[in-house]
Amino acid sequence: MSPVRRLAVPAALLTPALGLVLVLVLVLAGCSGDASSTPASAPTTVASDDGTPLADVDTSALVVGRAPFCDLVDPATITSALGSEPTEVSARRSGQRAHVTDDVTDVVHEFGCTWAAGGSRAEAWVFVPPVTRPRATALARLARQRAGCTELADAPAYGDPSVALSCRLDSDNGTGIAVSYRGLFGDAWLACSLTTPGGEQEELTDRAGRWCAAVAEGAAQH
Repeated sequence: MSPVRRLAVPAALLTPALGLVLVLVLVLAGCSGDASSTPASAPTTVASDDGTPLADVDTSALVVGRAPFCDLVDPATITSALGSEPTEVSARRSGQRAHVTDDVTDVVHEFGCTWAAGGSRAEAWVFVPPVTRPRATALARLARQRAGCTELADAPAYGDPSVALSCRLDSDNGTGIAVSYRGLFGDAWLACSLTTPGGEQEELTDRAGRWCAAVAEGAAQH
């Protein structure tokens, strides 16, 4: 307890009631001094947001721009999708050379972004050229034909037309599962995916759906 300064009070004024008041004042002053000298430290937290289930989002009402959108995705939903804050972040612009696959590098005509942490990877991209409905239908059909991929039954719509896939990955970097959604929003073909080293399919599908809902809502802010 902090040292208490003694007050000089005439003896004639030291009635029992006044004495009690002085004692209470001195005690309270000493206690408040102790409290202020040891401030409580604020807990450290990582902002995350589970996001909205894709089934609860009316994607038919969203209009996505064919433009950069990475900065419009809520950072809290990125943390939730990965399970931790991203340790690697990259973005690509239309006209840049980028790795299309592990073995192919080409000039891309899309805006995209990737966030990674702890073996998980969240990605999103939108084609720059406008896409017609017949072309979107063909893109969905091609996606269904990818080796190692299975179409998710009863998946929520992700634009119109759209396709949802679960793909088992096997590469030099290890194995994993990627859940992706692709679809047409106006004339914009938007795609997103969430890749993890493994886990329950149902839980991963739910996380990927929430992630892709956040991507669509962010990209629709243009």
